[in-house]
Amino acid sequence: MRPLDLAREIAQAAHEKKAEHVLILDLTKLDTVTDYFVICSGDVQPQVRAIAQNIEKKTRERLGEKVYHSEGMDSLNWVLLDYVDVVVHVFRPAFREFYRLEDLWSDADVIYVEDDAKPIAKKKAVRKTPAVKKAGAKKAAKAAVKKSPAKKAAVKKSPAVKKAPAKKAAKKATPKTRAKKAKA
Repeated sequence: MRPLDLAREIAQAAHEKKAEHVLILDLTKLDTVTDYFVICSGDVQPQVRAIAQNIEKKTRERLGEKVYHSEGMDSLNWVLLDYVDVVVHVFRPAFREFYRLEDLWSDADVIYVEDDAKPIAKKKAVRKTPAVKKAGAKKAAKAAVKKSPAKKAAVKKSPAVKKAPAKKAAKKATPKTRAKKAKA
């Protein structure tokens, strides 16, 4: 069985359980451990479980392929199914946005999987410009600080922040300014 056929079968099984934003990353041109990633999302934890279980069931029934290793079935936020040549990632939307595997593997070709009626189209991955990446990073950092009061307090109390005003005061107190203050 070719790995691409397995990846397409996995994408089909994910669609059967209403997975969203299903895509296949073609990693064959890159120096990686696997050939393809199949990435998809499920809105809630029961849907993530259903998608992962359906993928395992359908690949076993239709192709005789068994999952080599799986992780995440306890938390159901990010389930990983490893078929050696194909690795499946089933995310909840917030976790998919946080980890951004599509951006991490942006050198890979992307095969967008829409639905059963449309053919699978292969497209080259679009790289984000540095300005777009920087703006996205700033938004993510602000959102993380807003969500976590502990992180916000930690940022305010960091040593780098405490030392900054002391350095400014040290620069103002030069020998010339000390002599001026002594005369006054």
